[in-house]
Amino acid sequence: MSHDSLRAFFNEKAPFWDEMQRVEENKIRSLLRHLPIPLGGVILDVGSGTGVLVPFLRELFAPSLIVELDIAEEMLAIARKKFGDRGIEYVLADAENVSFDTTFDAILCYSSFPHFRDKKKTVVNLLRSIKDGGIFAVFHSSGRDCIHAIHALQEVTKDHHLPSGNDLASLFESLGLEVFCVVDSDEEYLVAGVKVAESRAVSNMESSPCGGERD
Repeated sequence: MSHDSLRAFFNEKAPFWDEMQRVEENKIRSLLRHLPIPLGGVILDVGSGTGVLVPFLRELFAPSLIVELDIAEEMLAIARKKFGDRGIEYVLADAENVSFDTTFDAILCYSSFPHFRDKKKTVVNLLRSIKDGGIFAVFHSSGRDCIHAIHALQEVTKDHHLPSGNDLASLFESLGLEVFCVVDSDEEYLVAGVKVAESRAVSNMESSPCGGERD
């Protein structure tokens, strides 16, 4: 699967994307509430598509800036039509090699992580742009079996799998993140870590709704 084929796939789907998607509003809010993202912070939305997360991020965290990152220009164009440019930047790039002048309070990958070709390389690259104390999270409002079944329907995405929550948590930890939340159920998925000193990480884990425990 090449960058160009994936970009073409999502550009083709862009005009119908919002009609095709079922937005699980309560699930998205619930998953985001696990994340101790500061109010007024700067958030990177990776694989942002048509901006599904934007209303929820504004509602819960009132960010000073949201950066929408996607490889498909048509997806970003639709997001811009929906939300304009106030408090949002739109970046056309591949998460695997993108670079930023700014740093982020949170980097979120919602319904996008399976599409990353080299997942470890992508996470390593994105972590270069996260602040100390910043949150890195991968999440879905469906379980892995459902995600894999949907991806299997398309030739371009048939091999786009999501690792188990524990496997992704182990990857995060190997890259220097303190994992404080792992949810890997039939209904939803969340793996979240913090780039922070050890003493602060323990405090965050104790106060997190996930309690730092793995399923």
